[in-house]
Amino acid sequence: MEEGPFLRRIQAEFPDLRWTSHRCLTHGWDHAVVILDEAIVFRAPKARAYRDALADEVRLLRHLQPRVNVGIPDYTYQSADGSLAGYPLLPGRELDVDSFRALSDSQRGRIADQLAAFLTAVHEIPKSTAREFGVSEPDPRKDLDDLRRDIEALVLPRLAPHEVPVVRAFLTEMAAESRSVHPTTLIHGDLSGEHVLWDAENQQVNIIDFSDRSIGDPALDFAGLHAYGSEFLEQVLKRYPGPKDEGTPRRARLYFRRGALETMVQSFQGYPCTFEEGYAELLARFEP
Repeated sequence: MEEGPFLRRIQAEFPDLRWTSHRCLTHGWDHAVVILDEAIVFRAPKARAYRDALADEVRLLRHLQPRVNVGIPDYTYQSADGSLAGYPLLPGRELDVDSFRALSDSQRGRIADQLAAFLTAVHEIPKSTAREFGVSEPDPRKDLDDLRRDIEALVLPRLAPHEVPVVRAFLTEMAAESRSVHPTTLIHGDLSGEHVLWDAENQQVNIIDFSDRSIGDPALDFAGLHAYGSEFLEQVLKRYPGPKDEGTPRRARLYFRRGALETMVQSFQGYPCTFEEGYAELLARFEP
């Protein structure tokens, strides 16, 4: 969605809303995002297929609001057709790896406590309730088959000869894991550094972008925490009393690695990422 039409649509939907400055975010994958006066965030789906999904996301977050201990988007603006929505900007900066490393041990402990409590609250929402809010339940085996096909066609031909068997061995391991039995729950689906905000002033975690929510393996919500190191992941899991099993840490690591391959595939599918970004992740995440 182009900037001008987006702003005009906001004005048309909410004629009493005034602002003096705006900032468009360009790295969103599924939604166009604009921030007005560094105070209000508006999101709109880039494709018609996501229109109903945004309305469902708003309804789910309103259900979660009183049940979680962290800040999440509190949508106070919603267009008549539900395809445009806005919420007060949540404070904090993205918790990228460099920002995390600069924190004290006590701050990291606070973050671990809050993430564990947040994930417990989300994962314990009954699946029947999640379905009432339009949350999907993808088939992990079909998703893996699709990913394998795309990797064979798009990724493997571009890798060095010694890297190909490493990736194929990983896909075999993922296939074996997909046949295992483990709990499924409502999950955030993309709990990575760009969606975890750390408000240092208030020592508060805020979580954004629930567009990848689904019913799936709760281990997926721990995958992105691998970026901060296995020790931090263990801290969060130790504090987390929600649905887990002895294979949760192993599956989280597998999903973290899978993300590198997904980035490389998606670079050929029109997403705002590059093959080089995914390849750098591959080298870092698949190192012995």
